[in-house]
Amino acid sequence: MKKTATAEEKAKKIREGSWTDIFDNNITCFVLSFIIPFVVMLIALRTKDIRMLWFEDGKLSVNGNNQFLVVDLWHQYFPFFRVVREKLLTGGSFLYSWQNGMGTNFLSLIAYYAASPLNWISVFFKEEYAREALTYILAAKIGFCGSFFNCFLRYTFKRRDLSTVAFSVMFALCSYTLGYYWNVMWFDTIALFPLVMLGVAAMCREGKWKLYTVTLALSLISNYYIGFFTCIFTIFMFAASAIIDWQGIKTFFNRIWLIVRSSVIGIGLGGFILLPAYLALQLTYSANNTFPKEVQWAEKWQDIFANLLSYSPPTAKEGLPNLACGMLAITLLGVFLFSAGIKIREKIAAVLMMALIVVSCNMNQLNFIWHGFHVTNQLPYRYSFIFSFVLVAAAYRAYDIMTAKGIKLYQIPMLLIGPGALLYMCWLSDSKTEEGFSFSDVALRTSLIISGAYVLIFICMKFVPIRDKKLHRTILNIAVTAVVVTELSKNAVIGVETVGCSDYRSYPSYNTEVQTVMDRMEEKETSPFYRMEMTGTYTLNDSSLYGYHGLSQFSSSANVSVTRLFQRLGLYGSEAGNRYYYRTATPVANSILGVKYVMSKLGEMKCCSAFLEPAATEGSVYLYENKYPLSLGFMMDDAILDVKDNSGLNTFEYQNNIMQKASGIDVSLYYAQPVTGVTYNNVTINKSGYGDYSFTVENKDSKASAVYEYAGVNGGYLYGFVKGSGVDTINVENDGVGVESGITSKGYSIAYPMGDCQEGSTAAVTVNFEDDSDYGSFTLVTYCLNEENFKMVYDRLADEQFEITEFSDTEIKGNITANKSGVLYFSSPYEKGWSVYIDGEKAETFPVLQSMLGVKAEGGTHEITLKYSPDGFTAGLIVSGGALLLFVVFAFVDMKKKRRTAESAATEPEAETEEISAEAAEEDSEEESAVSDAENVETEAEPTETEENNEESEGNNCVSGD
Repeated sequence: MKKTATAEEKAKKIREGSWTDIFDNNITCFVLSFIIPFVVMLIALRTKDIRMLWFEDGKLSVNGNNQFLVVDLWHQYFPFFRVVREKLLTGGSFLYSWQNGMGTNFLSLIAYYAASPLNWISVFFKEEYAREALTYILAAKIGFCGSFFNCFLRYTFKRRDLSTVAFSVMFALCSYTLGYYWNVMWFDTIALFPLVMLGVAAMCREGKWKLYTVTLALSLISNYYIGFFTCIFTIFMFAASAIIDWQGIKTFFNRIWLIVRSSVIGIGLGGFILLPAYLALQLTYSANNTFPKEVQWAEKWQDIFANLLSYSPPTAKEGLPNLACGMLAITLLGVFLFSAGIKIREKIAAVLMMALIVVSCNMNQLNFIWHGFHVTNQLPYRYSFIFSFVLVAAAYRAYDIMTAKGIKLYQIPMLLIGPGALLYMCWLSDSKTEEGFSFSDVALRTSLIISGAYVLIFICMKFVPIRDKKLHRTILNIAVTAVVVTELSKNAVIGVETVGCSDYRSYPSYNTEVQTVMDRMEEKETSPFYRMEMTGTYTLNDSSLYGYHGLSQFSSSANVSVTRLFQRLGLYGSEAGNRYYYRTATPVANSILGVKYVMSKLGEMKCCSAFLEPAATEGSVYLYENKYPLSLGFMMDDAILDVKDNSGLNTFEYQNNIMQKASGIDVSLYYAQPVTGVTYNNVTINKSGYGDYSFTVENKDSKASAVYEYAGVNGGYLYGFVKGSGVDTINVENDGVGVESGITSKGYSIAYPMGDCQEGSTAAVTVNFEDDSDYGSFTLVTYCLNEENFKMVYDRLADEQFEITEFSDTEIKGNITANKSGVLYFSSPYEKGWSVYIDGEKAETFPVLQSMLGVKAEGGTHEITLKYSPDGFTAGLIVSGGALLLFVVFAFVDMKKKRRTAESAATEPEAETEEISAEAAEEDSEEESAVSDAENVETEAEPTETEENNEESEGNNCVSGD
């Protein structure tokens, strides 16, 4: 019978222990596994002069000229992060935001982009240091990847020495992290992934379910997209763990019940955010994806495996799967596969799981399933971090076997199998050049040198006589950890170099001037709600970045019906690109969409003076007020419901149609204008109808363009529209004076103003063709907006506007006087989450123009109230509440069972009681490790000398252990 050590005896043991005991501590391992990747990542970012709190000239200060905001982090993630921070500070609602997309379901948006609990840290930073806050939040997430993986290793392998730190750093700084770290919102769930898998292992081994349930819920709440990968892999992890830790058929079915029950509860706990997010996704373009019918292979197998090479640039946007996690994992792979001390079923399980990920990366149908039945736009193989997780765990299993009873001589040649196989794959790679490998010679040589260093360390530790086994293992762990940190630090620098950076001081552009002008605008305004937009896009979410109520949105939750409306109105919109945004617009579009102010950051506007008047200026920033604004809501004629979505109409004919139907006035606002002159430059153009052209470039080595001229019209203003393939940009001049330049048409259709020229003046449109287009077709039309007709229609609509008296994110109150029965139109995207009350009675809502919110209203004066709650939010709250209740009930039942078991044990004979107590004490001691870091009730064993010597025969495994 074992004697349990008292607290005093343990403290004395620690005081009298050797220096090696420093590393044999749960907290030390956990903290080091966090600090090392955290610091390495910050140092790597500093090599690109990323701005942060850092030491310079011996002093601690905020310095750096760059930021890590690139690609979508520039356009999406940081702007949304800024809105979250603002709402945390001001108490705004997380259910809805008016700062982008004309109003958007903010709960569904943050479910993917900004639900990280770590974002709350940003409130302790000033507004000007928000980007620095995000930098540290990113580094912390990567640190937690290491510390939580350390929990998994210590529970699985009953080890708590420095070796767990080295392998935790390998997972935290794998090539997936170093290539995709700029997708900051993914890494909460990636960090939690090892804890979820630890929960699966604990469930299969001991029947403990609470850690799995809680961490699964947190994973899905933090980011449902990466959480979906976690859910899929949980199935395979459970199967592997249940088979390896086989405890009989009865126990197996009990574990199935536990995993199903716990999964339902875990998913249910996140119902309040998952259900609204799911329903919101049904309004996006991604809901229309179809399953691939034929199997296609994306990459060459040898290229995929060769990408396990260290010191190679990771995939940052497009390329091979990010699978690499350090050469130590490759070096130990042979030991894992061929060591007799590891069970065959462990090897099969690990190999099958790694094969699953690799095949999924290469096979289009499996890849489609993994990505949520969706075709990704760049950033391929977003689940490939799972391969690194399994490979590092398998490598640690091999390391554990090698060090359990000392390194065996026959294991040394096994260390060469992995590097040798990788070298062969690099040689086979089809993308290699005549000069050598596609993967740089430097990377290959350095990787082999690092592998050689690991092999040399094992050889030295095999033959160096050190009698103290603990000291021997500690020295080995320190040497391995030092090489691992050295290798991955260089990889981190390469990753940061590959991802790139952007200039700190110019982001956001002209922000001081913009904020000054917006402050003046706010002082002037009397309405509690108004919209503003910018003539040039800096990001595709400028309204979120600068903090105003705008139209633009670029996000995966973009409402595709709004995108189509933008396209019909001649604004930028891309359905597949999940974006719609403002660049320039017609007076009709500005009025219909409720734009009251237009801002130009690059100087005075040279057009639209009849419709926009100067309101404020600061430096190069000019603010204009719309002379013909319409409120958030106004009355329309019932005929507006007859307007169909017709992509065949050009935007001016579409605008004519909706304004006639909305006002009930049968008059056209736009009239087509003929071309009065044309000049071709290095291009042959054929006309097939009004505004329809095809072109062929004559000399492919020279620029090609065409100039179309139109005569000005008294009492009218010219507007153009262009769409088609092969057109790059549009420039507009009035009598030789530039009006608009560089209007992008590449991949988009766009309407644009052509200046204020009247009769006797000439407007010229220069069409610049793409350099890489030899031929193509396009539509180019010009219409004249009749000012008198426009005013007549505007006056009719403006006479019945919704006057807002109270405004908040989720509730708006006001009054309207309708001259007759009709449709009360709101320039806010239609969602089922909106409820509209007319004089206290709930009205039926419906989409207007297939996208905007509308209700029927009778003639007369009415009190209007709009309330918003995301579709599915209430049901989701009920589901979450029910799941929480089930969690508490099952936890209480478990507690009662344990109490009854303890009471039953107390009635046994004294000798048996002592034996049971000793066993219970031993079990309690065994449960004091990694799991306790994640969940107080989960514990692990403190390894004894005997247990360490028996580890090889016991056969701990890389998936769940014994």
